[in-house]
Amino acid sequence: MKASLQWLKEYVTIDAKPEELGHILTMAGLEVEGMETIGEGFEQVIVSRILEVRPHPNADRLSLCMVETGKETIQVVCGAPNVEVGAFSPLALPGVTLPGGGVLKKGRIRGELSEGMLLAEDELGLTDDHSGIMILSGALSSGTSLFRVLPIPDTIFDVSITPNRPDCTCIIGIAREIAAVTGQTLRLPEITFKEDAPPIGDLTNVTILDPQGCPRYAAGVIQ
Repeated sequence: MKASLQWLKEYVTIDAKPEELGHILTMAGLEVEGMETIGEGFEQVIVSRILEVRPHPNADRLSLCMVETGKETIQVVCGAPNVEVGAFSPLALPGVTLPGGGVLKKGRIRGELSEGMLLAEDELGLTDDHSGIMILSGALSSGTSLFRVLPIPDTIFDVSITPNRPDCTCIIGIAREIAAVTGQTLRLPEITFKEDAPPIGDLTNVTILDPQGCPRYAAGVIQ
């Protein structure tokens, strides 16, 4: 099972480093078979908004995008098919080290100036998706650090769940185990469920004759 460290932190306070947490989980019976860090090295990646898209005059499959950075508007040459006006997307500015190891520089692509790079999910190391640039959603502002929008950097744990621990086949289950081992408090989400049916008390009732032996008994009616 894949477990995100950032997701686990939503339910339990984790002070240990990823390597230490991996050891803690393994010693608790949840063997960590591997760890993967995603989203590192992108401190300079920001949220940008596409203001204008027009065809590249010298390349059929490229577009010229006018992109808002929060400080200025720059031109970016992009080959993704899903660029559209108004969309927010991660933008790498000159100086960012790309996944292949090269440093992004301002330059010309087929004769047109490109002052940055709109990124796909695989270029951020998040997934293998390279079908187009990553489109961000929510209330966003150009120039915001991508770290404030996405839960990155993150560590993904590959946890081996044995047949006797089906309770740990979910994020909350693993978070519960971490809380038990480290002494932290588990933060469960509030769940509300509204029923529009008549009160069950109008149909039946439950009387507990032995509260010591059965402190709680729940009943439901299906009509």
